[in-house]
Amino acid sequence: MPPLVDIHVHLLAGLDDGPKTPEDAVEMCRRMVEEGIGFAAAGAHQNDEYPDNTPDRLRAAEKELVERLRTAGIPLKTKPSAEIMVGVNTLEQFGRGELLTVGDTGRYVLVEMPHGLCVEMKWLVEEFVERGVRPILGHAERVPEVLHDPGRAEGLIQAGCLFQVSSKSITNPPSPEDGRAIKSWFKRRMVHLLGSDGHSLRRRPPVMKDAYRVVEKWVGAEEAERIGSLTGQAVLEGRPVTVPKPLPATRNWFAWLTG
Repeated sequence: MPPLVDIHVHLLAGLDDGPKTPEDAVEMCRRMVEEGIGFAAAGAHQNDEYPDNTPDRLRAAEKELVERLRTAGIPLKTKPSAEIMVGVNTLEQFGRGELLTVGDTGRYVLVEMPHGLCVEMKWLVEEFVERGVRPILGHAERVPEVLHDPGRAEGLIQAGCLFQVSSKSITNPPSPEDGRAIKSWFKRRMVHLLGSDGHSLRRRPPVMKDAYRVVEKWVGAEEAERIGSLTGQAVLEGRPVTVPKPLPATRNWFAWLTG
């Protein structure tokens, strides 16, 4: 298994609903290394609920985490990041320098839909791409309107959006229907990045190894490595990535015949 990249994990202690203390964050990182994770976008939420999470605050918190990992001898490489909730002012906030990009490279932004909502964001993707920034839709599979609407999902990808799927959704999907749709995404090459969306060792732990093994069975070792490692490393370093076009959907003739 290659060194995995967790492109979506909450590791900045005390800044959101992730780890409460620096010690909690360090133990999360220790678990991540045990899971085969070598690189992580150490993030926190940027939304109206956490107005004090400025880019400088997130950078400082990640710098402190790096020092604690060095002292503890934990070989996890991190870079600062944020999970940005999409809103009406997202572009303006970005233009004012109020939002932190993935890895602080200025090339990628990790965004999420507003809680419980699916908003039209193809236009936002296109606007970001025009600015040389590529959006990543965090835990894209948790938005039913995207997961179960191939046209909407493909439209976002065509516009330049990358899809991140969370490890728990792979190993323990909310429903059989969701599980089939997620598997179809992988087989159709519509997933580009993995993340644990880890928040603590008890609440949504930062585990990825089992999910990676499932993906490997679904799509093979080469494609799994691209999704779980290579693309994530490129994103963290701010390098451009080329992702395959989604494959055509395959019709389930038995389901069609039986209604």
